[in-house]
Amino acid sequence: MNLKKLPKIELHRHLELSVRHSTIKALAPKIGLKADTDEEFAKNFLITEPMKDLGSVLNKFLDTQKLFYTEDIIEQITYEICEDAHNEGIKILELRYAPTFLVMGHDKINFEQAHLAIVRGMKKAEKDFNMAVGLLCIIQRISPLDVAESVTDFAIDHKDTFIGLDLADNEEGFDSKPFSSFFMRAKKAGLGITVHAGESDVPNAPRYILEAIEHLGATRIGHGVQCYRDESVIKQLIDKKIPLELCPTSNWLTGAIKDKDNHPFKTLMDKGVLTTISSDDPGIFNIDLTHEYELLQNKYGLTEKDFEHCNKIAFDHSFISLDKKTAAWS
Repeated sequence: MNLKKLPKIELHRHLELSVRHSTIKALAPKIGLKADTDEEFAKNFLITEPMKDLGSVLNKFLDTQKLFYTEDIIEQITYEICEDAHNEGIKILELRYAPTFLVMGHDKINFEQAHLAIVRGMKKAEKDFNMAVGLLCIIQRISPLDVAESVTDFAIDHKDTFIGLDLADNEEGFDSKPFSSFFMRAKKAGLGITVHAGESDVPNAPRYILEAIEHLGATRIGHGVQCYRDESVIKQLIDKKIPLELCPTSNWLTGAIKDKDNHPFKTLMDKGVLTTISSDDPGIFNIDLTHEYELLQNKYGLTEKDFEHCNKIAFDHSFISLDKKTAAWS
């Protein structure tokens, strides 16, 4: 089968780490970053081998973040991300970003200006490529609670252009429960809830998944790969019909999974966990969603029927409105 042409749905892609490589190379010198040679570009902007932990990976994201320094660039990058997704066969795309991370160090851009630029790029791409795109707002776990509350307010105030709220960043040492009231308020306002949980290979990872469900009201879990270590967590995911946004290559590069030939994706799918396929940070990981399909086919034996099954799950659980995603998928 031609995996590139296979219609796809992606629920877990970070806008800030999906920048087209040619755009990085064009913009980097303008802000004093080196990307002239392949070696410089790879050193500053790519992660292609496993790093020691998720924290080390997060630190590497900082140079790419510096590229978002004008509204026009933010709009351009958003449009290009959607165009690249279209070229991968993606018909329905959920893009997520953290307003606090995106504007950090960019004194002339506030939440509102950045968001409107993203929306402009997204809407132009939807029209040009006949695709459905939805935006998720991320609260960073490392944020003080007053900052997290302001991000929540921003997401709710813009629920006409946000489809959901997410919690991301390093789980270890940053308890999710203090954010509970923010997520409950967002849920009441009609936003979907997905939470990064159970990603890192740390002792309490399976418990973090349950906390995301019980205290934050998550109806989807970002990653959640560590559930494979706890049958009781697997049972809860199955019983409550909560899908995982699984990103195999990302899990290997961040150290969540030690051996990329032994990702538990197929095992979880066979047990009845609702599995979906995503790329997470394709720009910095030097992959795309087709790469993940090829990996799952070649290493784990997934078939076209399996991919259709995963996309049916993704369609049913996408926070994009039914009319909008149906029009793009049909």
